[in-house]
Amino acid sequence: MEDQKLKSLVIIGAGGHGLEVLWLARNMNKIQPTYKVIGFCDDNIDLKDSLIQGLPVLGTPESVAEAYDDSLFYHLGIGDNATRQKVAERVDSLGWQAETLIDPSAVVADDLIIGAGCYVGVCSNISPAATIGNHVIVHNQSSVGHDTDMADFSQVAPGGRVLGHVTIGNCGYLGSNSVVYPGKSVGSHAVLGACSFSISNIPDHSVAIGVPARLRSRPAPSKSILQ
Repeated sequence: MEDQKLKSLVIIGAGGHGLEVLWLARNMNKIQPTYKVIGFCDDNIDLKDSLIQGLPVLGTPESVAEAYDDSLFYHLGIGDNATRQKVAERVDSLGWQAETLIDPSAVVADDLIIGAGCYVGVCSNISPAATIGNHVIVHNQSSVGHDTDMADFSQVAPGGRVLGHVTIGNCGYLGSNSVVYPGKSVGSHAVLGACSFSISNIPDHSVAIGVPARLRSRPAPSKSILQ
């Protein structure tokens, strides 16, 4: 397939999650050539013009926008939820289009409603009647149950298990190998720690850890524990 028929994709963030985004895009290209990944954007000026897995770090999104038109597609290779939200606002203002990436090994229901800029990782699955917002991460080998609603910029870390009828608020975070019991909620900017099992609702801006998970902190609503 000629390059002009591929989507020009920029990965925002040249760190660890950015590498996983590149891996996923390349996995998709093996099945159906879709993307021409032109490089990474990153605010770290020390990385500019360096190569990561053969691709250049181009500079900040704003500096790259001066050299390209607004036909670029982008994906946020940023694991931190609150930071991902802030950077999305910057990049959207450039007129670039957020691209959802779903690994070929993932299994998603036909009736899935999913927003822009989402990451659905290797060997993950999303069940019927689920609704996924914008820039959500459903990470490698994790699962999202039926009738679950994940708000914008929320995340299920690798191995996480979200059971049916769960609600996850904006920037809510489920740690690796954590489990949320059916019908429960994880609030906005709330965190369920790794390997924890939540059988109760977790309020906004709170942290819960353990089996069963218990509240360990409840920051003031004006502050995000992820910032």
